[in-house]
Amino acid sequence: MASSPIFRNLGTKALALGIAILLWFVFSAQQRERISERSYRIPLSVANVPASTLIASPLPPSVEVRLRGPFTALRQLDPDRLEAVIDLTSAARGEKIYRIAPEDVNVPREIEVIAIAPSEVRVELDSSAERSVPISPRLTGRPGAGATVVEITVEPKVARLVGPASTLARMTAIDTDPISLADRTASFTVPASVIVDAPGVRVREGQIVTVHVRLNTPRPTPVPPPTPARRKTK
Repeated sequence: MASSPIFRNLGTKALALGIAILLWFVFSAQQRERISERSYRIPLSVANVPASTLIASPLPPSVEVRLRGPFTALRQLDPDRLEAVIDLTSAARGEKIYRIAPEDVNVPREIEVIAIAPSEVRVELDSSAERSVPISPRLTGRPGAGATVVEITVEPKVARLVGPASTLARMTAIDTDPISLADRTASFTVPASVIVDAPGVRVREGQIVTVHVRLNTPRPTPVPPPTPARRKTK
């Protein structure tokens, strides 16, 4: 008597049934798991900056995102691996407002991005340029004991900068980090770093300089010796 088709390949069918039950249990457990929300502050990155251009506008270093998803998935999420990305592919020179959409945040599939702040970022693109700018030592405080500043020199005298063309065109000098004159009574020489606070500008040459400060201390006025008293004659 031929065996019933229902009993053929019984082991394979049992295995398939077990897998199906396991998958159903896993997915149903996920559906039963409570949904949670969490906020994270994640870095903001810019990708695909066009060649020969630089970002000339200040950008926020990070954005606040509100995420929603299964409690376990949110708990296992590594915030250090998250980032929001602005894609500048095919961007032209000039200013444009870019919207940060949920798909610009790299979260797992089961996690939903429900809020981003700020949701829009102003990006200004400019041509890349180079320029030599005079270095101006930044002195703070007052010398001591009546000393005065006679001369200030810096080596090298100029720094070679790279940055957005429009930003470099407006720069007439660049400062060093503060150099204190407080209580100084003699000439001195110190190293100093050139400070750049303009968006997109960096120092190519002349990052570390040597500053010479010559001070003049007035000599004290000599006090004449006392005149000896004359003896009275009788």
